[in-house]
Amino acid sequence: MSFVPICILALAVAAAAQVEQPASPPNAPSATQKSGPNSPLTFGGRVAEYQKSVINLGTLVLPAMGGGIAQASNRPPEWEQGAAGYGRRYGSLIGERVISETIRFGFAAADREDSRYFLSEDRSTWGRTRHAVASTLVSRTASGRRIPAFSQFAGNYGAAFIANSWYPDSESDTYHALERGSIGVAVDAGFNLLREFAPRLMRPFGKR
Repeated sequence: MSFVPICILALAVAAAAQVEQPASPPNAPSATQKSGPNSPLTFGGRVAEYQKSVINLGTLVLPAMGGGIAQASNRPPEWEQGAAGYGRRYGSLIGERVISETIRFGFAAADREDSRYFLSEDRSTWGRTRHAVASTLVSRTASGRRIPAFSQFAGNYGAAFIANSWYPDSESDTYHALERGSIGVAVDAGFNLLREFAPRLMRPFGKR
């Protein structure tokens, strides 16, 4: 499939960027150190967060689940059933996930969004729920301002439209791309809820 080289290139870029980072002084804080929302996110930290977002259990499990749902509903029908059909659906979702995270990484670095998730300081159930959902739609910048989560939307919808290049005709139009992108945003909101209420459960899936 045409998205396989894109996925390989994305991982190669991440690895190269990590190599180019200067070594930290002996007692310097780690690039991935996360002491709180006010701690600065360095470029090396961004690369580490990106790597964790694509190299984790979720990259394998979520597409497997999504592929099973698509297989059961026979979407898209051109990919048919059987092992070959499931393999196409599974591989397609892995490709979309890697592309989405790569686009998100680029946008967040450009507008200095901090895409890490921090637990809510409000301990009420409603406050924590609102915080988790809002964190999907709004990002904090390096200066402390809050802006729309451009990287979030660009990643999900950008990957969905790029995926049109390998989806068959029945699902390679604007409507289906918007549908896939919206599902991606909803899944991210669900993950933030799990990060908020079940952080231990989310550790194997990576944490931004």
